[in-house]
Amino acid sequence: MTRRATNLAAAVFLLLQLFLIVHAQFTPYRYFCWAPNDYANTYSLSVKINGEELPPDHALARYQLQDHRASYENPATHIIETVRQYEETYGRDEHAQVVLRWSLNGHHLQTWRWPGE
Repeated sequence: MTRRATNLAAAVFLLLQLFLIVHAQFTPYRYFCWAPNDYANTYSLSVKINGEELPPDHALARYQLQDHRASYENPATHIIETVRQYEETYGRDEHAQVVLRWSLNGHHLQTWRWPGE
């Protein structure tokens, strides 16, 4: 390859990477991008099985999550996907009711429920 072709290939590669980084900032799955992690979530998780509330440490252990009341540096969609995957496979016969509440950077409290409303 000539020097010009090599430079062109490198420039295209870097521009593609830049595009993907910018694009990832506007998707809910920012977890899989190079972009800086400039946010922090705090969350709580409530789980009921057969109408009985699990203690908080058991609810976290059910999904192999850590207690991140101080700061969780991944998007809340990561937790949602973890819960959804577990409930659709291992926990499908337990008919759990899950409520996830989280706040991004200390702002508006958001809620997600399993099963969906």
